[in-house]
Amino acid sequence: MSTPVRQISRTRPAPPGQNARRTTPFDYAFRYELTGVPGNVINQIITISVEATFTAISIGYGVVPKVQPIFFGPPPLVQGEIPIIPPPPPKALAAITLEDVVQGLQRALDNTFRTLRGETGPEAVFRNGIKLNPDVVEFALQNRNQSLPLDVSNRLFQVVGSPSDLIQFKYALFDEGSGREFQSEPILNTAGLGSAGGERPFRYFAQPIVFPPRATIRMEITEISDFKGELHVTLHGYKVLGGGSSPTAAAARRAGRRR
Repeated sequence: MSTPVRQISRTRPAPPGQNARRTTPFDYAFRYELTGVPGNVINQIITISVEATFTAISIGYGVVPKVQPIFFGPPPLVQGEIPIIPPPPPKALAAITLEDVVQGLQRALDNTFRTLRGETGPEAVFRNGIKLNPDVVEFALQNRNQSLPLDVSNRLFQVVGSPSDLIQFKYALFDEGSGREFQSEPILNTAGLGSAGGERPFRYFAQPIVFPPRATIRMEITEISDFKGELHVTLHGYKVLGGGSSPTAAAARRAGRRR
């Protein structure tokens, strides 16, 4: 005899007095351009639509680094400052030295005019690290004692982007219409939300926050780390259509009178 599988609901029940069929999941999102300047303050405002009350249940965030991957390889062999012509075959992976890596990175940065975390040169990279290019790593390791093809050697290494789990900022939430503040002072993201690397990157509010139609929500972000990129903060919740004095409630009353 088979045992029935219990279905677990992942949605919260509608508060008493609210018709579950009128409740729809909804998120409001804030987007910020982080400059990498500690102390920089950024504000974003969203307005709740007129159609329904919004109830915020939780808050979460994620980041997108601004620096794109940089691929490079060891520099060509030279005699003094003059490249050897014809150039010798590229080195094997096992023969590449740290000096080769540093010179290759400096050459890549000079050629592309790239900057990393507000600095130029290889010293900025060692804050985050380098790794073998995932596109060629298997081939390079399998042939580490052999001279690598030029197209592999030229893109053998990759600069590791700024670690998203090290980003730090403070955030504060305000209801501009009522003047309410939802914290005594701005909250450190790792204390209130967790790490962007996936360790508790969101949290439930101790009590859901209800914002009426046309309410204005302001979120203030204060940068702490020198991370550059996009910050996305989201209020997760739901709307209750037909509640209060919203247009959907008026429409429902008119439909009821016509029946």
